[in-house]
Amino acid sequence: MNLSMEGIIETIKEDYVLKIALSLLMGAAIGLEREFKRKAAGMRTMTLICMSSAVFTILSVELGYPNSADRVASNILTGVGFIGAGVIFKGEFAIDGITTAASIWIAAAIGMAIGMSQYWLALFSLTGAMLVLIALEYLEMYIARINDKRVYCIQLNDQEFSHLDLEQVLDSMQLKYKRMMIVRKEHKTEVNYAIHGKREKMEALNTYLHQSHDIHEYQIQNNPF
Repeated sequence: MNLSMEGIIETIKEDYVLKIALSLLMGAAIGLEREFKRKAAGMRTMTLICMSSAVFTILSVELGYPNSADRVASNILTGVGFIGAGVIFKGEFAIDGITTAASIWIAAAIGMAIGMSQYWLALFSLTGAMLVLIALEYLEMYIARINDKRVYCIQLNDQEFSHLDLEQVLDSMQLKYKRMMIVRKEHKTEVNYAIHGKREKMEALNTYLHQSHDIHEYQIQNNPF
C-alpha cells in the first residue's frame, strides 16, 4: 500500500513527538551534570530513563483508557528503584551513589510528568533538581570548610603511645571525635574515629599523623555517611 509523505506525517501525533523531544532534553540536562562529575549514571543513562518513563506513561494512558490509565505507569517506580539500587556502592567507611540514585528518581518523575502533558510541572521539577545538584553543592562545600567530617583508621605503636594519648592530641587541636572501633594486634592498636571540625584543623591533624613516629599507618575517608 502506497502512502504519501503527507499521509505519513498526518499519522504522527505531534503531541507525542513533543513529549519525546522534551524528555530527551530534560533527561540530558540532568545527565550532563552527573556526567560532568563522572558518576556511574551519566548523560546517556539519565536521558534514556527520562525518555522511557515518558514513553511508558504515554502507553499506559493509551492502553488503560478510560478506566486504568496507570496500569503500566505504576510499574515505572519498581523499575527505577531497581536501577537506582544498582548505582549505590558501600565502601569500607561510607556509602556512595545515593545522590545519583535520587537523580534517577527525579529523571523518571520528570519523564512521567511529560508523558501526562504536565509540562510546567516537569519544567519546575527540572529547575529544582538542577538547583539542588549545582547550587547546593557550593553550600555543602562552605559547610565542609567550617565543619568537615572524616573517618580515620589509625594504627598506633601502642608500646609507647596509646589511643588515649592520641585522644589528648585531638582535644588539644579542638577537634570533636567519636571512637568507633578499637582492635589490638600484638604491639599495634588499630582505632577508627569519626572526627569533625574546621578544615584547617583537620589538615593540621593530617600533618601530625604523617610526621609522628608513634603512628604506624592511617587512612582517611572524606565526607562519610
